[in-house]
Amino acid sequence: MTVGGREEGTDGFEKVLDAVTGIAEAWNERAAGWLRENRVTFTQFRALLLLSKTGSQTLGQLSEGLSRARCTVTGLVDRLEAKGLVRRRRCRGDRRVVYVSLTEKGRELAEELKEKVVPEIARLWERIMGRLSESEAAALFAALGKLREGIGEIGR
Repeated sequence: MTVGGREEGTDGFEKVLDAVTGIAEAWNERAAGWLRENRVTFTQFRALLLLSKTGSQTLGQLSEGLSRARCTVTGLVDRLEAKGLVRRRRCRGDRRVVYVSLTEKGRELAEELKEKVVPEIARLWERIMGRLSESEAAALFAALGKLREGIGEIGR
């Protein structure tokens, strides 16, 4: 059904999309300032923290931990490796399996980011999420999860 030249229901979608995009842009702007000093993107930051917590991981595990496609993570690891922050190692038993771990330089950067950036992100998170009650936060997480699943199913 068309209403005012628009498909019914698209107005609500556009409002949600605008809100999510605005939040993501504001978040990236704040986080980018902290990370720009260390020349890492937010996804690279997440990968460094994940590897610092778990140690060596396969590309598949890292992909799952970052909720990114494996081809995306391969490129991410390429860039981190070029910066001297991670190293790759093939599994002896199965050469198709590639492990990724932090170099000493990567461990040092991860520790620095944990000390300087993580507390800033936590404070920002508390200021943002402090506006919601527990039930509102739970409903938001559930709704965003459904939207993310739906986006993941597009093109399948």
